[in-house]
Amino acid sequence: MERGLLVVGHGSRSEDAVAVFRQIVEEVRSRGAFAYVEGAHMELAEPGIEETVKLLAEKNVNEIIIAPYFLYEGVHLKKDIPDIMAQLVSDYPDIEFRMAKPIGFEPVLADILLKRVSEITV
Repeated sequence: MERGLLVVGHGSRSEDAVAVFRQIVEEVRSRGAFAYVEGAHMELAEPGIEETVKLLAEKNVNEIIIAPYFLYEGVHLKKDIPDIMAQLVSDYPDIEFRMAKPIGFEPVLADILLKRVSEITV
């Protein structure tokens, strides 16, 4: 069974924001936990989810875990991604799709926030 991880970000018109997203996808890929790791955007940037799933399907991936690179369970996670997943299940019946929870609350996020605040020169 070939497993793929699809990291889904919001997307942005900002090249800097897209570059940071690519960095996180590459960092996850470098950890070697999945045979395939790809990134996709909900909107405003390419590639999109459907295009990236097609790429994974062409690599004979038969399980795709969607990992939302979002802090909160907003509309994209409650409605948009599940709607897209429903279509993907129909389009790719031989692939199992599952979605992880968003980043949500993690104490390390407070550490990161405080680190950024401490970087301000007073």
